[in-house]
Amino acid sequence: MRLTTPLLAAALLAAVWPACAQTVADQARDQFQSELAQQCPQKQLQMLSVRELRDGLDDYKGGLPIDLHDRMQQAENAQCSSIDDGAECVNSADLVTASQIGEMTDLAASICTDFIRCRDQGACDYAR
Repeated sequence: MRLTTPLLAAALLAAVWPACAQTVADQARDQFQSELAQQCPQKQLQMLSVRELRDGLDDYKGGLPIDLHDRMQQAENAQCSSIDDGAECVNSADLVTASQIGEMTDLAASICTDFIRCRDQGACDYAR
């Protein structure tokens, strides 16, 4: 009986550890990728480069009401204050914020509209 409790605890920990190890940024990225896969799977937008995604996020952010725009900007400033952080950090901050404010569906729809398709990793055609 005593041996069963530690074994059960270890098994439970092994089962939940992967879920705990995933960061908020990873969860937001997964949610974003899932939305793209649902809304425009034929476009293969999971292959957007960091720069292309940044362009799409900037377009999306530019069309938001001021309060949501400011919230995304504040997250970028708070999480990516160093010049070394780069576009990947800013993209992640925007995706996390979009997830937190319930805008991921609209964000993915905007990205789907901004791009025609990706032919390869980082080789994507803009719709504009």
